[in-house]
Amino acid sequence: MNGRSRGLAALVAVALGGCGPYAELGQKLDVGGTFSGEVWIAAAGPEARVLVLGEPAAGAATPFAFTSMAIPIAAGVSGWAVQGTIEGGPADATLTVVEKLRYALDDERGTPLLNRHGSTRESIDRTLSFGQRRSGEQLVLTGDATMAGTYVRLAQAMTRLVASTPADAACAFHLANLAVLSSQVRIIGFGSAGMSQYQTPATFQGTFTGSVRVAVRGTLSVTTDITYAGFSDFPGVRLDGTQTTHVNSGGNGYMSGVVAIALLPAAGSPELDGTIGYGPGANVGDAIQISGGSPSGGRYHVTLGGGGAVATVDPMASPSPSLATCLGLP
Repeated sequence: MNGRSRGLAALVAVALGGCGPYAELGQKLDVGGTFSGEVWIAAAGPEARVLVLGEPAAGAATPFAFTSMAIPIAAGVSGWAVQGTIEGGPADATLTVVEKLRYALDDERGTPLLNRHGSTRESIDRTLSFGQRRSGEQLVLTGDATMAGTYVRLAQAMTRLVASTPADAACAFHLANLAVLSSQVRIIGFGSAGMSQYQTPATFQGTFTGSVRVAVRGTLSVTTDITYAGFSDFPGVRLDGTQTTHVNSGGNGYMSGVVAIALLPAAGSPELDGTIGYGPGANVGDAIQISGGSPSGGRYHVTLGGGGAVATVDPMASPSPSLATCLGLP
């Protein structure tokens, strides 16, 4: 690898936007399915778990998707996801999942940029059985610890949200950022030199609706655009707009752009609309800062309800309020 190529590889490794499925160089794009269903969410310490159970269809296997995201800091640090099929309905005592695809995005903040593997994808064939118990808006899964827990129906949990205080706006950010993190897990090569393949832009489908386009341009100074269009990996949270990352040969730089967010609670509660600004106005120093390929400072600027609630969120601080507090999770 010559110096020019090495510089490009180091730079594109730090594209910190968010998007869809991919894998190693040359691997087929967009292999995951698109489906609708009921969404459940749980908290396990600093980990957020989102489970989408598809709607049964005659003559076809029922799909599911599960994503786990580690968010000890607001920006998030890692995640993994599986997709496959399920057996068992709401009234059954047992739910069986058959995992077919597994994605992983490890915490590589301490790893040199050119040594990172970024997001990966593999085909698997793994079956897990869970005990399940439903009560009102809760789903309790018992079994394998990586997915077990007490879940709350996301649409119902979001009825707690309003748009009147800074805390409300911060909660909206934490929810919307789950969709960003979920998408990052599925862009294989994300966070590594594998991002260089997006010099040829690629568009991927959200697991639920919409799409996201990934585009990289430049060599010694690289700009990466992550553009969401009605993107949703799980019903209830939708993204529109572009995040842009600008970095130099040292993997240092900043973000810009605005992404519109829409939160859709259960029927009877109003939709909540807002924005996340990654680099507001001309004040670059207040943008999200990137150092060595990872967020290092700045602020997310969040509005909700047409400006009825406004907040700034530190990417390096613990989420406040926590996601569990925002949604009333057990």
